[in-house]
Amino acid sequence: MPQMKDWKEYQIKVSETLAEFGFTTKVEEVIEGARGRHEIDVTARIRYAGVDQLWIIECKKWKRPVPKERILAFTSIVEDVGADRGLIFAEGGFQAGAVRASRNTSITLTNLTDFVSNSEDELSSIKIGGLMRRIAELENKYHSIWNLDEKERGRVQSRYVGPEAFGLKEPIAVMACLSTMKDSLEAASFGRWPVPYRALDQDDSNGLIDVKNWDGLLFVTEQTLETCSRIYEHMVGNGSSVSRWQDLQPSDLTDLLSALRNGRSPR
Repeated sequence: MPQMKDWKEYQIKVSETLAEFGFTTKVEEVIEGARGRHEIDVTARIRYAGVDQLWIIECKKWKRPVPKERILAFTSIVEDVGADRGLIFAEGGFQAGAVRASRNTSITLTNLTDFVSNSEDELSSIKIGGLMRRIAELENKYHSIWNLDEKERGRVQSRYVGPEAFGLKEPIAVMACLSTMKDSLEAASFGRWPVPYRALDQDDSNGLIDVKNWDGLLFVTEQTLETCSRIYEHMVGNGSSVSRWQDLQPSDLTDLLSALRNGRSPR
């Protein structure tokens, strides 16, 4: 039996590693992009928070560092196929220009050992992608209220029970909270800890809360996003009404914020 080539073994090992983290993977899958077909070394798919994500991976079992030109070419492929993330695995490292070219992009440069060691950050990026899409979808829903006819818009706005902003009983505070969520997730993705968290009832008397790790940030973001979603559903719905938006907030988040503001350590 012919011996498997090193580069092929490397692709399979990368695929198996991603599969261990819950991805559905394929080796050498052909994907149709906007500008052409691309054979991808490894594809990895996962679903989180109702959102499907596609990562594409290039594997370089080279003894020499990967140059900048390879990063730029791969970036073009990531954009062409609409992947959420691109990873280049290379055991020989990367040239300085390649590292610079990958900064502030959706491209991650890594190797098998580093990927496993940094799995918390890598898996958090999956959740970030799902949350970013949910935030964008909810922002669009709130903006769409202004496209309703006058009578329906009046009915919807009359059912708004969220926090006020600038003395206005309109969802400005909710929109500001959604915007801050995006900023916080982006800052965390670049390792800028601690990151600010804006609660829905934020005002001058209770400043922004510093969140220091992924578990905390993902928890408060998911819970606050759920609250914002419930406020919107209450506005556009025809069912029973509540008088306080706090009744729509998950109790776990209410308890956490109360503990933090009273100087207690959350359980």
